[in-house]
Amino acid sequence: MSAENVLFVLTDQWPASAFSFCEAEIPTPNIDRLAAAGTVFRNAFTTCPLCTPARGTLLTGRWPHETGITDNYAVGYSQQVSPPLTERTWIDEAARLGYHVGYFGKWHLGPVNPEARGAHRFDPNAEVQRQPYDPETSNFSYQFAKDNYDRQTQGLIRGRAPFWGDTAQPMEECPPFPVMENGVRFLEEWAEGDRSKPFFLTVSSAEPHFPHHLPEPYASIAQELRAKVELPVNLRDNCAGRPWFHSVAWWPCMDTSPLDEEEWRTVVAYSHAHIMMVDEAIGRVLDALERLGLQDSTTVVFVADHGDMGGAHNRFDKGAYFYEEVWRIPLIISAPERGPATQDAFVSLIDVGETLFGLIGAAATAERPRAGRDLLPLAGTGARPADWPQTAYGVYNLYNGMNFAVRAIRDERYKYVWNPQAIDELYDLEADPHEMENLIAEPRLAATKVALRQQLMDWLAEIGDDLPSRAEQLPRAGTIMATGKAGP
Repeated sequence: MSAENVLFVLTDQWPASAFSFCEAEIPTPNIDRLAAAGTVFRNAFTTCPLCTPARGTLLTGRWPHETGITDNYAVGYSQQVSPPLTERTWIDEAARLGYHVGYFGKWHLGPVNPEARGAHRFDPNAEVQRQPYDPETSNFSYQFAKDNYDRQTQGLIRGRAPFWGDTAQPMEECPPFPVMENGVRFLEEWAEGDRSKPFFLTVSSAEPHFPHHLPEPYASIAQELRAKVELPVNLRDNCAGRPWFHSVAWWPCMDTSPLDEEEWRTVVAYSHAHIMMVDEAIGRVLDALERLGLQDSTTVVFVADHGDMGGAHNRFDKGAYFYEEVWRIPLIISAPERGPATQDAFVSLIDVGETLFGLIGAAATAERPRAGRDLLPLAGTGARPADWPQTAYGVYNLYNGMNFAVRAIRDERYKYVWNPQAIDELYDLEADPHEMENLIAEPRLAATKVALRQQLMDWLAEIGDDLPSRAEQLPRAGTIMATGKAGP
């Protein structure tokens, strides 16, 4: 039977190898069974390691400079607006093409939401009350965010917000369980109703993004995991010889100074238990798919918007950088009549967007061309096309209203990061997989640096990114664009 239906499982901030099928000490039986039946893409990369810009490329198949989706929506000092309906997504297109469309969970793109885009089942009024930062009326500040975390800590049984904690909230009420239960109901209602329309269901988990505040039994599981935790090799790296802004706490969750090595073990253990909890919740949707006999007519795509530092380089969460921990993402495509495989082609989150468009037969238009590649031909095979470039690209513009202009390129061995507001970066990932030494001034790699930089500049010109033409006029990194003042 050919696949007509689409189940898209999107998660937030999930490290690329944090699964038991990747030999991590994190039991993930539900994603494991999806991987066992599908194609695991071992070299998948996000377009931007920040939630809204990553989701913008995923939803539209277009780069941030094309859509204007360059910053987190309604976070901190951000003035990001919701993309208009003229920016077509696979939600709009699936509804237009006759699919029964459901979207539940994290959106993070503002009030022009799945409801406005024609979804038939959705979280009503998602984000309609959230607004971009207005320097005349908004009361946001770094201290405001820090005080909010302090209030969260007071509400925990034990722990330290935003890093880790025990909550008295029942597990079934904790996200993402309600989101996944909405997905289960969607499938059940579709199976009992008019099946002449195929379905396109998205379940979007905001977890395992921090805060890692866990209910029982996962809080106890986290405590048990502490003894097994292996801390990152580069935990105590101070980012010397790299852009100065890497080691600055631009948000209170970036301030890791209170964490000694023992508490880092707790933080990592809680993040691992959080992953286990999300895996259980996702399993309920996969169970429903099988129970309803829909697995043979449904293509399942699982991906995260970006990774997580998890203590690497003494960083928590993410930031304006392209370390492997945040740039790499997990990606699995399980399609009927395609056997299990492991694929090593370098692929991007923007390609996942194009694949979703392709699954519903939504062609691009001349007015809104798309940049991604359809990955379905790679599903079910470990063979990489001979002409497939083993290159990843990444872009970064703003972090919660603060300016950080960064562009990155990576091949199978080297990574070059262009930081026009600071020192550039060059890493030999074969000799230094933990990215501890910036080799940008290494004479023996001068030709490598020049070649990668030129390849990056050629690519920016190809996609129409004008950063090279305005690089000299950029403000200092971290400048709050709404006020012109230095952040945070």
